[in-house]
Amino acid sequence: MCNIIGCDMSQRFFLLVVLFLSPSLAMAGKNDAEWNPPARFDHAYTGKLTIRYLPQKQVVTACEKLFAKYKIAAKSSLAQRGCAAITSKTSCTVIVIEKIYALATPKAVLRHEIGHCNGWSANHPD
Repeated sequence: MCNIIGCDMSQRFFLLVVLFLSPSLAMAGKNDAEWNPPARFDHAYTGKLTIRYLPQKQVVTACEKLFAKYKIAAKSSLAQRGCAAITSKTSCTVIVIEKIYALATPKAVLRHEIGHCNGWSANHPD
């Protein structure tokens, strides 16, 4: 049996990969206060919700286009996991990563973005 210190390089690499890919380590989940919207915004969206799941690299471009279309002053990032735009009084469009990226799950990102559809500001106040 090896541990992270008592292993050769290939064993260390394997251990790190297993730890990194472990679903139990996924962030941006139910108990991650940095990602979850405050309780008053953390509920199902009652209007028309359009959700697009995309590969992470496409999320960046799609969010930039969505922000431009609805004249939203928001910055995209190369590590972006999702975004949301309120498109009318009763509709919201959400773009979400299609698989785990940087330890964020699509389910957790969707929860976060629906918080924005429900009125949670982009600067993430409490």
